[in-house]
Amino acid sequence: MTDPSEMIAWLDRRIASAMTWLDDHGKGSKKPRAEGEIATKEYDIARFEEIKAAYVKALERRGQAA
Repeated sequence: MTDPSEMIAWLDRRIASAMTWLDDHGKGSKKPRAEGEIATKEYDIARFEEIKAAYVKALERRGQAA
């Protein structure tokens, strides 16, 4: 199993990457991408954040059970 700190760091990098993409290509940029691409990145960010929250919560429960 992947080390929990490594997994959380990976999720943080994925979230940061998608947010950077939105900064560079989102609605407020000079040349925004198609709305579908922007919506997909926003969806990805939301899912990564949801996965991270569930992962952290599971780690906390596992720590309490030990």
